[in-house]
Amino acid sequence: MVPAPETGKIALIANPVAKSGRGAAAADEATRLLWSRVGEERVEVFYTARPRHATELAKQLGPEVGCVIALGGDGLVNEVACGLMERPADERPALAVIPVGSGNDYAATLGMAYSVVPAISQILHFRTVRADVGCVNGRYFVETLSFGLDAAIALDTMERRKRSGRAGTMLYLESAVDQLFNHLDTYRFSLRITDPAVGEEPQTVEGEAYLVASQIGPTYGGHFRITPEASIEDGLLDLCWATPKLIPMRALAILLRARAGKHVGSSHVHFARAKKVELDFEKEPPAQIDGEKITGTHFVIECIPDALTVVLGEPRR
Repeated sequence: MVPAPETGKIALIANPVAKSGRGAAAADEATRLLWSRVGEERVEVFYTARPRHATELAKQLGPEVGCVIALGGDGLVNEVACGLMERPADERPALAVIPVGSGNDYAATLGMAYSVVPAISQILHFRTVRADVGCVNGRYFVETLSFGLDAAIALDTMERRKRSGRAGTMLYLESAVDQLFNHLDTYRFSLRITDPAVGEEPQTVEGEAYLVASQIGPTYGGHFRITPEASIEDGLLDLCWATPKLIPMRALAILLRARAGKHVGSSHVHFARAKKVELDFEKEPPAQIDGEKITGTHFVIECIPDALTVVLGEPRR
């Protein structure tokens, strides 16, 4: 058993190059604040040096750690969560997030502040819930898994960010306009809901789609509310898929409405909930998991209920 987050050690895992190098300064600030609030003896600080390093660090944390803070973007949060999921269930410290990234969708789901000082204050209240984790083909995700148009936008946005050093919603929208007007492709898919939500029947959906998303949390792409009713505590995947035919301007209008979750009424947008699904594509689509690229055409996706203890920012109302 790990100690309670209130009494155990706090491990800070930071990506120093997050947000064009601002991660290092944010990590230094967070370290000083933690030292002043809980004492240096309770704080361990780790900096990532390569891809997947955060997963190794989280997996190897000592038994005295009661809370691990991921300081970085959604990719780092995913890596830390993956490391925790490789530990036995009763040996997983609580997960907290200080958002220093471009999308920060999971941090938003947790209600975290977007600067270090208030985020540390939120974390040290240690308001926790048990949160679900998604799993696709043996790989974990905490917020989003998507295929097709939206994944292409997310991956293109990441490339634009690397080239320009820019970030934020406008960069995502620039990529979205480019994809919608120049690469509005459809993908033939088969979605088999093998373990549906309570009261629902197994079903198979086949056809063509611009995108298919399987969510634990409600947002992707920097707070686009693709599945606005999704909850990290309900033990379910929230599924969304968008079907043809749409002209680029109409597709853009639906995308913009999705920013506030107001795309729900569109006849081209469909939703379902399930505990487990199988998803196949005729050809390999663009695909992303918590903002990172994945590949393949066959995906087994499931929700693992109550997999992690997570620290909330704003209190639930």
